[in-house]
Amino acid sequence: MGPVGNGKSVTCINELHRLAVLQEPNSQGIRKTRWAIIRNTYPELSTTTLKTFKQWIPEELCPITMHPLITGTLRYQLKDKTNVEAEFIFMALDKPDDVKKLLSLELTGAFINEAREIPYAVVKACRERIGRYPARIDGYEDEGDYKAPRGSEGSYQPCTRKALIMDTNPTDDDHWWYQLAEEGALKGNQSPDAKKAVAEIFDFFRGVPPLIKTKDGYENNPLAENVEFLPGGYQYYRDMIAGNTEDHINVMVLGNYGSIQEGKPVYPDYNDRVHCPDGALSLISDLPVGIGWDFGLTPAAVFGQLTTTGQLRIVAELVSEDMDVRRFARDVVKPFIQRNFSGMEIGFSLADPAGNNRGEGEGKTGIGILNDDFIDNDDGDIIQPLNMGFVTEGAPTNDTQKRIDAVNSFIIKMVCGEPGYLLSKRCAVLRKGKLGGYHYRRMQVAGAEARYTLKPDKNNCSHPSDAEQYLALGFVGGYVTDSQEDYDDYPEYRECGPMGY
Repeated sequence: MGPVGNGKSVTCINELHRLAVLQEPNSQGIRKTRWAIIRNTYPELSTTTLKTFKQWIPEELCPITMHPLITGTLRYQLKDKTNVEAEFIFMALDKPDDVKKLLSLELTGAFINEAREIPYAVVKACRERIGRYPARIDGYEDEGDYKAPRGSEGSYQPCTRKALIMDTNPTDDDHWWYQLAEEGALKGNQSPDAKKAVAEIFDFFRGVPPLIKTKDGYENNPLAENVEFLPGGYQYYRDMIAGNTEDHINVMVLGNYGSIQEGKPVYPDYNDRVHCPDGALSLISDLPVGIGWDFGLTPAAVFGQLTTTGQLRIVAELVSEDMDVRRFARDVVKPFIQRNFSGMEIGFSLADPAGNNRGEGEGKTGIGILNDDFIDNDDGDIIQPLNMGFVTEGAPTNDTQKRIDAVNSFIIKMVCGEPGYLLSKRCAVLRKGKLGGYHYRRMQVAGAEARYTLKPDKNNCSHPSDAEQYLALGFVGGYVTDSQEDYDDYPEYRECGPMGY
């Protein structure tokens, strides 16, 4: 982990090459390895990660094929007459089906580029797939004078150095990287045994910041790495300081943990002082509770109530790391509901309608799992029903703009002198999303006018934000105020009253 421009990605790519060369040869004198190179989205993978790879491993030695997957095989002969044969598979892993592709691979190792954008489920999946190639069948058995590599106990060990390496710009202090590196284990398990296991498996390193902040400004740090290879040297970083916020400088230049607002916020009308009051947002006992769900790699659930005046109150969020849908519902959501909403009515439960497609959880549909449509696993064994106590349905739409407009229709209105949207301070990830963590990513295109992606960027803020949108759709009742229109054109929706919901 370190500041932008300190050579993290270049170092990791060259480390894959180094490990490929150090792999023991097989009986034919070939040093076989297979590596996955992972980024969160395909555009970032193809325009950034692949571009860096080509700068250091030329296509003359490693031709790249773009379809159906981005792949390349590096082949050349060493001075000892053995041959390097290293396969590289470039993957974007931002969807559950993409993780399935990873789970079908036999790998030597993997490189996760910009790990702060990757859920921990991908890290876990990588750890389960590395060290599996090469295998004995790939020429790693004793043959004549050739002796295959052995492990410490004398058994065959064809893969002589498995590795998962990752790089990242600094993360937030609630990110899995921070939890592992600074707290010693994930939040869900801070036991001494868990911390011991993390210490045995992981090593974390921090790059030296190029500038040092002083009371008089910023000084050059002579210990900084890669500065001589940047355009302008230290001036490269001083140019970054001009016009940037302290949060941006703290993370991207000084290399400290923290959050920065990037891109274009999805909810520009959100005002933290207005919409996120001090103190806990209390439940209204005689009002039903609505639930919104998002599935995928990191399931999330958001809970809210709608008052008789039409005020949407977001009272709680639940987010996960490295959980399937069933486990998230059984171990997190259901106990939370029993503790906090005992005796209260669950008005509705709406989920991502894509959860009706197979691929969630145990190869079943996410919504089906919540509704106990599947009570056996792939081996035919009976498993305990969830018995959630309510039925979850697919939201009426999965259209991104309509979902955003559903939330925004509450943010932009006032009811009886109060904002139409209130967010509990306990909803830390949703709040961070409203403050810019949930955003449209700025596109790297020529021209003076800034251009942004059509859909919000996928990150750790997007999962509860999506769940909140399904919740808002349930409360909207079929009418969504278009966030692009002037709200003053709809005076009837500012009046105090039942609002027709």
